[in-house]
Amino acid sequence: RSLSYQEMDKDDAVAWNAVYEETLAKERRAFRLRETFTLNPKKMDAFPPKPNLVVRGEMPEYIAKQHGLIQKHNDPQVVEELNQTLEAQTKVPTDKYLQPATSAQEIGWLHTKYANRFTERKQHGLKSNGITKYAEAYVTDMGRNPFQKKPPIVKEA
Repeated sequence: RSLSYQEMDKDDAVAWNAVYEETLAKERRAFRLRETFTLNPKKMDAFPPKPNLVVRGEMPEYIAKQHGLIQKHNDPQVVEELNQTLEAQTKVPTDKYLQPATSAQEIGWLHTKYANRFTERKQHGLKSNGITKYAEAYVTDMGRNPFQKKPPIVKEA
């Protein structure tokens, strides 16, 4: 039976050591070494080059080769894994998960499903009144907007 810290005598070093050994044994059982490398672009740090290596804002190619800064991956598997990781990082939550992961995501989760309801509403055009009818007739007859300050041009027949 394992002892809890409350049940132990504060001066009993053997009991404290036994509890410590049990804790370490539990940690060792739960510990799993991660043997596969996963690329996380969000945790990749990019450092700028030294100022003395830059000429007019650009690093010359011969300097980059000298310092081993040019690396190209020709392995298609590495390139494909990188592209998939970058694509997964840029997805929106509705593309990543089937259901909202947090309560804040519940608001607007199905926005695309209900977005079409607003476009299907009846569209009511502008109703014309006496002023708009007069302005429309004026433009048709005179060729000018009645509210312009320039004199109207009468169309010649």
